[in-house]
Amino acid sequence: MFVKAKIFISFLLILVFLCSCKKVKEYFHDPETEPVRQAIKTSAAIGYSVSVAMSVMSGEQPQHVLSTGDCSDFPCTFLMYININQDNPLLFSEGDVGEIVVAGLMPDEDVAIMTIVFSDINISTQSFNLLSVHTIPVIKEEDRIMVVFSEMDINIGSDSDALLELDLSQQEIDSEISRLDRERPEDLYVAVEQNAWFIDVNQKNTFADFNDDSYSITGGGQIIEVTGASGGIIQQAMLQVQIESGCLRNPVNGYALIKNTSAEERKFPELGTAIFGFHHACDGMADITLATGVYLRSNGKALPLGLND
Repeated sequence: MFVKAKIFISFLLILVFLCSCKKVKEYFHDPETEPVRQAIKTSAAIGYSVSVAMSVMSGEQPQHVLSTGDCSDFPCTFLMYININQDNPLLFSEGDVGEIVVAGLMPDEDVAIMTIVFSDINISTQSFNLLSVHTIPVIKEEDRIMVVFSEMDINIGSDSDALLELDLSQQEIDSEISRLDRERPEDLYVAVEQNAWFIDVNQKNTFADFNDDSYSITGGGQIIEVTGASGGIIQQAMLQVQIESGCLRNPVNGYALIKNTSAEERKFPELGTAIFGFHHACDGMADITLATGVYLRSNGKALPLGLND
């Protein structure tokens, strides 16, 4: 009888151990790449749109753009229609046919406030579809353009046409332009606590050729709210993430950080941080250079970004 009891207890202990191992395996998982895709696709679409708009307002006349508005004197306003097709594709939206509408207000020849509406263009990931970006400040310096945007500028679900009305007071104009003076983070752990994204567009002195532009992304916060595998809120940051026209599968330089900020009451609270490093090989992958907490077992892995999915 005693021997049977020992066997039964041993059997129960084995079951408990196996169940615990299963829970531990379920707890650890790879970092979410959805926020990274969101930031890259959003930034590339914004960067392309402002590059075209600033070049046209500087005198360039690309055949796929129709512009109305007289900016021979400042301040001025304009309305611009950019035709997207096979001859003039948008990064990460290959094959799409549609239109980008840009409404702009220019206080002077190098500064603008723009609203951008994407019509019939699929700028989307698993959890969002970008429809428009509202009143973002833009500044041009020689062949470089800088843009600043935040979560509050992103529209993914409401009617965009009404946003094209740029009826701003002088105070509102000054407030928008002052965003360009925000201090740019130099550390991922500082950037993740902010709600500001900086896009630098390098036009490479080819002001009428927008397909050779490169983009550098720095900033942090959420584009939209993303939840982790177990319901946690995911924050992210990027530091000098470089997108080159010659590689549309992955950034070719820079770092991104994913931070899981779940505070649920669980036996194993889902908390973790992962840092992605990007490389010059155009293979669609991102390297996990550091992973903690729930992402611990992903250290040293390379994960597919899925930018062209």
